[in-house]
Amino acid sequence: MSQEETTTAPEPVSTEALELEYALPPKQRFNPFRWARREPFGAFGLLLIIIVAVGSGAAPILNTVDPQAFATGAPLSGPCINCSNSDVNHRAYNENVNWREHRLFGVTSRGRDLWSRVLYGGRVSLKIGVVTVLIGTLAGTVLALVSTYAGGIVDFTVGRLADMIIAIPGILLALTLHTAIGEDLPDLPALSRQEFTITLAISAFFLPGTYRIMRGMVLELRESQYVEAAQVVGANAFRIMWRHISPNMFGLMIVITSISLPAAILTEASLSFLGIGVERGTPSWGADLSGDSRQFFQQGWWLAVFPGLALSMTVFGFNIFGDALRDTLDPRLRGRI
Repeated sequence: MSQEETTTAPEPVSTEALELEYALPPKQRFNPFRWARREPFGAFGLLLIIIVAVGSGAAPILNTVDPQAFATGAPLSGPCINCSNSDVNHRAYNENVNWREHRLFGVTSRGRDLWSRVLYGGRVSLKIGVVTVLIGTLAGTVLALVSTYAGGIVDFTVGRLADMIIAIPGILLALTLHTAIGEDLPDLPALSRQEFTITLAISAFFLPGTYRIMRGMVLELRESQYVEAAQVVGANAFRIMWRHISPNMFGLMIVITSISLPAAILTEASLSFLGIGVERGTPSWGADLSGDSRQFFQQGWWLAVFPGLALSMTVFGFNIFGDALRDTLDPRLRGRI
């Protein structure tokens, strides 16, 4: 007998074995408590964000007054509870002035309640930061999709414009746009003209960076097998962009948003610190750290500590939460959640 005849035929593989070998792994349900144990810093950052958001949103019921109102207490009086004893010696105490009984964060040099200004100032900073990042992220993503698929002179022109904008310092770009378009914009229902101007100015700073990141991802996804399969069955470029590529960019968009948001809040605070932010008197963390308050920091430490602490806590919370979110959405670490 020859060697070929003596060779035994391979045993047939059962259907159950094939199903076990090629079965898709079961989807794991997201467990927030397990995520908090594995990402304690991210959970702490999320807790800080919730505290700031709830404090700003519920400001009217948290023992606050009009943040722009004067004569809520003796100017430059420190933080106190049951403040009547400290107000008795002030010359205006017996002049029928309705001062606040509890001033948790003290009073500014103009007699405004700092507790109220810090809480209401969070509304302005968070609103401008969120709208700015949403505009920059969405516009950068759409621009990356369109220019990458258009290719040629369109992609080249958009890329060079992005390089030019990135080369300009962010604060200088925001200052230039604020001066150029600030007087021509209307008031919106949710944003005043000044806030709308700041939002557009900061968005122009974040848009090119988002475009660069998203363009690289579009180039990578365009060469994937499912896109090639869609092209084979006759799908046009528009369907491929919005049906097959854009859903796979959603995770990266979330990460970019969470990481860019603290930078947007800091930029808004910087512009307010320079005196070109929100309207004069509007509560804002950056505005309360600048202007007339700076010359009274030595007499009243609370003027710098509490707005600066709120700003630092918000930026720190978004930073560590963004890092944890990036690790969570990383497909190479998907088994951790």
